[in-house]
Amino acid sequence: MEKARRPLRVSLFAKFTIVTILLGILPIVLLTTVMQRQMLTEYRDSLETVYEDAIAYSAYSIRARLDSYTDLSKFCYYYNYSSQGDFSYDYNNYDNLHKILTGEYFTDSADVAASIRWEMGLFLNYLNKTDPSIEATHFVYAPAGQTPVCYHKGNYNNSNFDDALFLEMIGYSRLDTTSRKMLLIPTHKLDYVGFRGSRTQYVLTVGRNYYDITGTVGNEKYLGTLFIDLSTDTFDQLFDTLNLTDGGTVYVTDAAGHCYFSSDETLAGQTLDTSVEPSHGQMCLQQEIPEYGLTVWCTQSRLPIEAQIRAMQQIITVVAALSLACLLLGAMFFSRRLTQPLRNIIQHMGEVESGNFSGRIPVTSNDELGYLTQRFNRMSAELDTYTKQVYVAKIKQTEAELNALKSQIYPHFLYNTLEVIRMTAVSRQDNMVAEMVEALSDQIRYVIGTVNDLVPLRREIDILTKYVYLLNCRFNNKVVFSCSCGHLVDCLIPKLILQPIVENAFIHGIKPMEGQGHIQLAAERVEDKIVLTVMDNGVGMTEEAVNRIYALLDSDQPGEKKDYEWGSIGLKNVHDRLRYLYGTEYGISLFSTPGVGTVIHVTIPGNLKSREDKEENTHADHADRG
Repeated sequence: MEKARRPLRVSLFAKFTIVTILLGILPIVLLTTVMQRQMLTEYRDSLETVYEDAIAYSAYSIRARLDSYTDLSKFCYYYNYSSQGDFSYDYNNYDNLHKILTGEYFTDSADVAASIRWEMGLFLNYLNKTDPSIEATHFVYAPAGQTPVCYHKGNYNNSNFDDALFLEMIGYSRLDTTSRKMLLIPTHKLDYVGFRGSRTQYVLTVGRNYYDITGTVGNEKYLGTLFIDLSTDTFDQLFDTLNLTDGGTVYVTDAAGHCYFSSDETLAGQTLDTSVEPSHGQMCLQQEIPEYGLTVWCTQSRLPIEAQIRAMQQIITVVAALSLACLLLGAMFFSRRLTQPLRNIIQHMGEVESGNFSGRIPVTSNDELGYLTQRFNRMSAELDTYTKQVYVAKIKQTEAELNALKSQIYPHFLYNTLEVIRMTAVSRQDNMVAEMVEALSDQIRYVIGTVNDLVPLRREIDILTKYVYLLNCRFNNKVVFSCSCGHLVDCLIPKLILQPIVENAFIHGIKPMEGQGHIQLAAERVEDKIVLTVMDNGVGMTEEAVNRIYALLDSDQPGEKKDYEWGSIGLKNVHDRLRYLYGTEYGISLFSTPGVGTVIHVTIPGNLKSREDKEENTHADHADRG
């Protein structure tokens, strides 16, 4: 007879490794070999698109900056300021600057030329303050047939201007004085400043011709030109976002090839030949700014880009190889880490099957396997404990039943004995003793039972009344007790939370004082809480004593120890019970004034229900769900 073949057993470690290779390593190899070429081709195409978008954005930014200076250059037509008043725009009066230049404002001045120069300095100074990129402002006053007069104002770093050199640098003799647009003067050096504290070497100058528009329309006379020197650093910053590689350059020229500003500082102020075709391996992009006759050029060598692509290919290959190695090693490591705890659990399960519950598995991780190991150890411990409890439970059950019978006999015997004493006092016509015994019996019956039971507030008040009655029997009507709880007398409160506080108020507040004292109980509802207040007019406490009680309430001590005896146990017990049952927002708070009295607030939840109510609600919920 042929022997049956056993099925081939493949371990979990081998399965996990095979699946990792098939689902992890093969996709990485395919991604590296097949998808790499497509990704890199798209990178070449998208890189040129990125540069085109960046050049277009740079052109837009330059246009926006020049538009702002176009508006600023019109300032000379709106200027309305004198050294005797404050500056303001005056759109109805266009000849304010004309009156300053011609001296009409200074007919009474002893030195008209000095007054004009002073007022023009104020005008140019205002322009300087309008933009931080302004290095200096100038106004050339040259009506027909007169020698040009130059007015200059630099920022706080520039002063002492050379008029002749300035006119030469801006090419004033070749200036188109008929143009109504903003003029662009090619970038030039700031050599006409005798003292220059600024680091700016090159400036771009914009200008605006100023005409006498007080006459007839179409016959405006040329009076002069306003020039504004701008730092080229402001425009150079617009190219920082291009991220040019080595050999890449961005520059701005006009139709004549004058370079206004460039990422290569050596090209600023030069005249470039923009008609030259780019060499092989070089990318040349351009974006025109037709409003100002400018063109933004970008020349970028393709060799660094191709080098970056080759470097990216090498990086992808290295990363793929490292990923494969890490994936393989990680698969082997985690598969072994997964299977070893399972082997330990299987081994200890065999020991549990044989009845050995004392063995424990070391927990070496905080993941699911560690949690499974913890649960297995807990199960073994609970099985061990359960087997022991099964044998001990029967022995202790009989003992517990006997103790229960004894606990029922002792209170019954005590009540019967007190009743015999009371009836004896009644038979001897000692009504006071009979009433005291009856009050004591009622208190003992109230105290014996579950401390956590809930009782109506009126029942607690009844016990307090009897307690105060016993105190007055002993201390000859020392204390008067009053209550103002209103409609809250039927609310449920924890049992025995007021008697210790009233007792503390009598012992420490009323008893030490001379004459009769008064203890008052009040109750009020504050939102979803009930606040019970016990007030006395006793001797009161100092701030130090109040702080000592608060420290006791927050501590773990049962009370305040004095001369081998514990005090304030009642307050501490009530406070701990409330915090344990309902949370830290409930408990006791107090304040006191020496010679005036003490006030103690007891805060409890306002929606407490008895066990019967809870069971009734539970049955109702089950009925609704059914």
